[in-house]
Amino acid sequence: MNSDKKIVVFLAGFILVGVMVTVFFPKEREKNGDAVIRIGAGDDISGVLMNETVDELSGKYTIAETMESSSFKDC
Repeated sequence: MNSDKKIVVFLAGFILVGVMVTVFFPKEREKNGDAVIRIGAGDDISGVLMNETVDELSGKYTIAETMESSSFKDC
């Protein structure tokens, strides 16, 4: 098989996989504009970066700060 046919087969496969993903993968039935996004960070530098991000986004979005404890594994 020459390289032109390989490229065409690859592109056709790529498009086929993309169509199958959009058709068969689960998706939301309707967009929920009132959905809450929960974010969190640890007590290290990621917490400092998260606070900076929240400060930047607080002008555009309503951000409620609630403290909730949850455990996660850190590598």
